[in-house]
Amino acid sequence: MSPVHRYLAVVDDGHDVKDPVTVLQVFDGSSVALQLNEDAAWVRSTLLDRIEAGETPYRLRSISPRAAARIRARRERKINFNFFLLVRDDDPTDTPAGVLREWEPSGGSGLYAETYTREGEWTSSNVRLDIERGSNIWARIVPSDASTVHQIIASWNRRWKR
Repeated sequence: MSPVHRYLAVVDDGHDVKDPVTVLQVFDGSSVALQLNEDAAWVRSTLLDRIEAGETPYRLRSISPRAAARIRARRERKINFNFFLLVRDDDPTDTPAGVLREWEPSGGSGLYAETYTREGEWTSSNVRLDIERGSNIWARIVPSDASTVHQIIASWNRRWKR
């Protein structure tokens, strides 16, 4: 089961909940907050603590997961993703067991990487790093394209929602 979290839109006089400064994802029962950056990635942030301490002029408004996903989707439209299939190392048919997307941050250092989950979300992933260092020996990465990955996801979503 995935962790329970809530979403907060960060607003000010020039930004409302439909076009916030950013969005925060807060994990219940934890002090961890992730911030949606301009590269459409969730990154650790101290912004929530700074807002609550009155150190910034921003305000917080609760939003639904669907609203947060719409805001993220707008940022994702600016991203050039590279898509991959995750297949079992011993599967000669290359039947996808997972999908991976990666993209370059605007600052140019490193890569962002996410895998698609049964909850219908893209979540941060270290699968490539795990494979490269030998701690993941069940999977291999096969290059793919956006159309194929989206078809696979649609198929999974139909099967998982039964």
